[in-house]
Amino acid sequence: MDIPLTPLKTFHLAVRHQTFNRVAREMGVTQPAVTQQIRRLEQAVGLKLFQRDGRRMVLTEAGQTLQVFAQRIFQLADAAVDALEGVSGLQTGQLRVGASRTAGAYYVSDFLNRFKRRYPGVRVSLAVGNSQMILAGILDFTLHAGLIAGRPEDPHLTVLPLIRDRMLVTLPLGHALASKRVLAIRDLRDSPLVLREPGSTTRGLIEQAFRTAGAVAESAMELESNEAIKSAVADGVGVAIMAHAAVAQDLAAGRLVGRPLRPALSLDFALVFHRDRVLSPVLAAFLALLPKGRKP
Repeated sequence: MDIPLTPLKTFHLAVRHQTFNRVAREMGVTQPAVTQQIRRLEQAVGLKLFQRDGRRMVLTEAGQTLQVFAQRIFQLADAAVDALEGVSGLQTGQLRVGASRTAGAYYVSDFLNRFKRRYPGVRVSLAVGNSQMILAGILDFTLHAGLIAGRPEDPHLTVLPLIRDRMLVTLPLGHALASKRVLAIRDLRDSPLVLREPGSTTRGLIEQAFRTAGAVAESAMELESNEAIKSAVADGVGVAIMAHAAVAQDLAAGRLVGRPLRPALSLDFALVFHRDRVLSPVLAAFLALLPKGRKP
């Protein structure tokens, strides 16, 4: 059995993107050309690799088996490119980093700017999405590393605690609770809550704090961005619990009021990368520039 490399690359991208249209755009070919490459690979291995489930293309058992090896092959190919670029003293190369929404908005840019000043010839790209999307990119080797809230337990990942930020109760100007210097969860029981969407690490942290206090975090509004939450709070929709970095400028400008919680509530961020990824010179250089994390 001789597995042709170009069809294998096409197959690998099809599994990653879940659509032949996106593969065609990335490869600069037509969709029929993508389909042809997949058929060529199936003919070479003598097995069906995809089957249709309605409109979705689903991997067969043979496809699942082949993807495990394809992922390793192209991760090693990327590592070889990284290593060769590292030989030139990081005058060229690429660093692909992901960040969850809060991390992408308030933390990661400082690290990337520091890296770019140190290695101006390296191309730096940042993907921002929810934590699940970033972890998926790390696990399929699309991303070198990601900065996310929380500490994932996946055994395939190396997790480096990096940032701990305190959470503040965020209030509109003139709110009755603003007269207190420190708040407890019980103080918020009668206040409508503006929360992040279900599945958000921040929301999970808040819900756990309420459960510990014997209360339920019932949302008056659910929003997917910190900026939208701050606008809702400023408009009097409710109160929120947010990371200090997310509201620091608004507090300094007098647009919102922030009060700490007792017991204190913190949001931890970690840098995550694949345990099996070859530590390329580019990734090693990025890790070397990071501050030593504060472990929870």
